Amino acid sequence: DSNPVNPIIGQRAFSSDAATVAMMVEAAIKEFQADSIISCLKHFPGYGGASEDDHFASAYLSASLSELEQKDFLPFASGIESGSPFVMVSHLSVPNVTGDDTPSDLSYTVVTELLRERLGFTGVIITDSHQMASVSGQYSPEEAAVMALKAGADMILMPQSLSRAVQGVLAAVESGELTLQRIDESVLRILKVKADFGLLPEQN
Repeated sequence: DSNPVNPIIGQRAFSSDAATVAMMVEAAIKEFQADSIISCLKHFPGYGGASEDDHFASAYLSASLSELEQKDFLPFASGIESGSPFVMVSHLSVPNVTGDDTPSDLSYTVVTELLRERLGFTGVIITDSHQMASVSGQYSPEEAAVMALKAGADMILMPQSLSRAVQGVLAAVESGELTLQRIDESVLRILKVKADFGLLPEQN
């Protein structure tokens, strides 16, 4: 919670100090894992420095990549190292990193290049809710779903219209915009988490 005017994080954060948060994230994840609770780190790449609420409008993080690495990424790196199976990516735009205003969960730079490649996360990436105005006000359900999958996300949380999102993904696969291999990668990540936590039908 590094920005005093941040309208949404506040007491949802362990601390305003990134190193303290990283330490507490490690402890929390270990206890969740010990009790077979599936944890999710959020909101990548870091919401504490934002000054807007992306539930109602576009929200921005002005940090550079260097600033993110020195502060915002620390709790995520700690949680990933501790074995959290999920990371939620926010709708925040980080123009000083991506070069445009694309919401993070629709950005290949953020989802794949930063979270997957730079931080080494191999688990399930889920978007924030696609019913929030920062996405629903700019993209159709079809566009948002396809962009999220192309960016590297595995799960799309609360599309504006589930049926339209599904049809958009099917059309993108049929046209070649998305490949079945890209879909299968996500399915396998989801199944692995279910297997790790004993949630597959044959495990019950």
